[in-house]
Amino acid sequence: MSFPTFNRAIERRMHAIGLLLAPVAVFVLLSLATYSVDDYPNSSLGPEEVANRGGWPGALVSYGVMLTLGYGGYVIPILIGLLAWNRIRNQRPSIVLEQYGWLLVLTTTGIATASLIPIFPEYLRFKIGGVLGFYLGRQMAGVLGVDLALAAGGFVFLLILGAMAFRIRRRAARQAKASEP
Repeated sequence: MSFPTFNRAIERRMHAIGLLLAPVAVFVLLSLATYSVDDYPNSSLGPEEVANRGGWPGALVSYGVMLTLGYGGYVIPILIGLLAWNRIRNQRPSIVLEQYGWLLVLTTTGIATASLIPIFPEYLRFKIGGVLGFYLGRQMAGVLGVDLALAAGGFVFLLILGAMAFRIRRRAARQAKASEP
């Protein structure tokens, strides 16, 4: 029994998974970019009359993502792309899990805070945050009041961005140090 061939088979499998996930990320991004409120299932038009470039599957995907996360749904193709890149490069799964955690917390904080901006009409705040952002924003406003919830959400958003930047710099410095002779 030879372990290197077994490890090579696993590497090939992970590479293939990454290559299969990359078009999924592109499909989701294309579906979101061509999202229309007039498409199926949100209108009386049938599935054969959609304008979405992903066809009726793209219309369904974009409808579900936009309804749930609003504009924060654009993080979904990024998450799929990160997983594809992780599998192609054969990195540890813990790296992509950390990236997922940062991006999901950042997105959730962003859509909840953006759904509280009082100068926007309610329909636009819903469009920005989707069901999740609108619900979380209402909960934050119910506990803290709109002004304090908006300030706290903005502060936490900026804090998370700063922590992400610090983590990226630290990892890059560690990689540079490891590659020195």
